Amino acid sequence: MDPEAANNGEPRRITSVLNAVEIIDAIKEHRGITLQELTTELDLTKATIHTYMATLRQVGIVEQDGDGTYQLGDWFVPVSNYARNSTDLYRLGREEIDKLATQTRHTAHLVTESDGRQIVLYESMGEESVTTEYHLRMRETPRKLHTSAAGKSILAFLPEGRRETLISEIEFGTESSTPIGSPDALREQLATVRDQGYAINDEEEIHGIRSIGAPIRGRTEDVAGAVSVTAPKTRLQNAEFAGEVPALVMEAANIIEVRLETA
Repeated sequence: MDPEAANNGEPRRITSVLNAVEIIDAIKEHRGITLQELTTELDLTKATIHTYMATLRQVGIVEQDGDGTYQLGDWFVPVSNYARNSTDLYRLGREEIDKLATQTRHTAHLVTESDGRQIVLYESMGEESVTTEYHLRMRETPRKLHTSAAGKSILAFLPEGRRETLISEIEFGTESSTPIGSPDALREQLATVRDQGYAINDEEEIHGIRSIGAPIRGRTEDVAGAVSVTAPKTRLQNAEFAGEVPALVMEAANIIEVRLETA
């Protein structure tokens, strides 16, 4: 237990669980990590980490490759599928994402937000989709909201206080490849998103990739998630990028809103 948490009136925390979560997060962030690398990254001794890894391996939470690198184990597959499938947003939204991918011929995503980061719940590939490492990273690594069209569409419609808190946590110019240079520049973009109802990412994150995102909103200030379409610039030309695809993305988001409201 964490005695300091109890003395401060906060809920008691089990330190061993927190340590295990830190180890799992490190493996995920590095997409595989060695015992020595874990020792360098975490405030734990090598012997302690070794004990944790032995336990986590025993129950299938982590696996060890032949070269000694630790990876997340198959234990997470049914757990993550259950967590995803049990959400109303996934259950009521995936059909519309499939339809959007068919209509646009590009890759469509259904995303939600957790702790200021974008999480991909569902992905559907259109007939002109290009499967890339970019899409794999989108699925595997939650990203800060300002780095994608879907994320910006969520961020724009969050309550102002929470939006400003998330903006204050961004290290502009250092933590992402997006060219947004300052809090005011981001606020200006988000104001445009609120005016037009959708966000764009025009090669901001990756050269040659464009995306369009629209929020899935409720009656109040709550934002359930977002819908987005992503494609190479050569396949998402200016006419589509400026009019046709944004309209389809907003329509898909609105239909999902109605389904959530009437479920």
